[in-house]
Amino acid sequence: GGSVGGSGDSASPILQMTGHGDSVRSMVVLRVKGTSTTSTVKKQEGIRTMAISGSYDHTIRVWDLEGVSQGVGLDRGDQDRCMAIMDHGAPVEDLLVLPSSESQPQPLVVSAGGTIVKVWNPLTGECVVDLNTKHSKTITSICLIDIIRNDELGKERISNKRLVTAGLDGLIRIHAADDISANLPYLHGVKTPHPITAIRASPDGARFVVGTSNGIVTVRQRAKIIPQGVSLKRKARIQAGTYSYFMRGADVSADADDHIVLLDKKRKLKSYDVMLKQFRYGDALDEALNGRQPDAIVAVLEELGKRRGLTQALSNRDEESLEPILSFTTKFITKPRYSPVLIGVADKLCDIYSGVVGQSENIDEYFDKLRRHVKDECRTQKSLLRLIGQIDAVMCAGMQAEHDSG
Repeated sequence: GGSVGGSGDSASPILQMTGHGDSVRSMVVLRVKGTSTTSTVKKQEGIRTMAISGSYDHTIRVWDLEGVSQGVGLDRGDQDRCMAIMDHGAPVEDLLVLPSSESQPQPLVVSAGGTIVKVWNPLTGECVVDLNTKHSKTITSICLIDIIRNDELGKERISNKRLVTAGLDGLIRIHAADDISANLPYLHGVKTPHPITAIRASPDGARFVVGTSNGIVTVRQRAKIIPQGVSLKRKARIQAGTYSYFMRGADVSADADDHIVLLDKKRKLKSYDVMLKQFRYGDALDEALNGRQPDAIVAVLEELGKRRGLTQALSNRDEESLEPILSFTTKFITKPRYSPVLIGVADKLCDIYSGVVGQSENIDEYFDKLRRHVKDECRTQKSLLRLIGQIDAVMCAGMQAEHDSG
């Protein structure tokens, strides 16, 4: 890296210029009006050809190519060929030529690197514009697009130049490049899902190509291509107070820098939640039991307890409606996760339906199972407490022995 060369018909280059301290990342060729220093170049009198190179050593070098195509002055040293050295301030990733115009008599060179874009006058080495872009990561590619539009009357066609930058942050930034003295004002931005490594546009500006770091090449085309010489009809002005006026801008996409306010979708309530809001406590409990989800059933029982509606939800039940809650309580009362709630539910059931014991075999069977499960759990808890006591006695004796020996 660090050298610039041109090749002829043979395998060896006809000219090689060395000066960069790191890899050369981008090259452009520029032809400007100037005074020729080689008397043998008559056809190109007043035109100077220059090569401009950008490198990872943060510099941009302007090389004089005068006489190279005719084989004149090939023995000139690198220092003689190098006309100017410009410091970009960051590794240079891409270069671009801004052609001359009525407001800009000489072509300029745009350099991109880091998050900075600079515009240079290659003849004087002066930095014309120093733009700190809104990119958060390295700018990897830039391109110039001519956008042809109709004027407000729809008669004359106006060409607008746009400088487009893209970087590893996946952002595409569009700047106005019609008037360099305006410091390339930012116009629009687009966010892409992948880091961008290269962008280019077709000569007519109808197609835009984006290359990403994961190997994907995306080609975008303008919705409607405006052919040369065809004028578009001016859109009718939307009248205030109409439906179209009210809905204007509804289909406009948000800019990359816009803050999007997301409206929280209204959460759809479960059927038992709706019944709880309507104070239908018994129906809410039945609906939760029909879902056969223990977490939901226990949550409804907890809510009923907080609302002091548990007694109301458990009361006035016949054999068919009492069986599901008894079955659930009997099955899950020994589960540590549900025990704190179901112990209170079992106590309420015993208080409410103690007077009807013996009238239904199924209900009596569930109450008997409940009694046995509670009895077995109590026996297990007593055994565990005895075991804890024995462990504490052994540990206490061991600690006492250790203290006495010490």
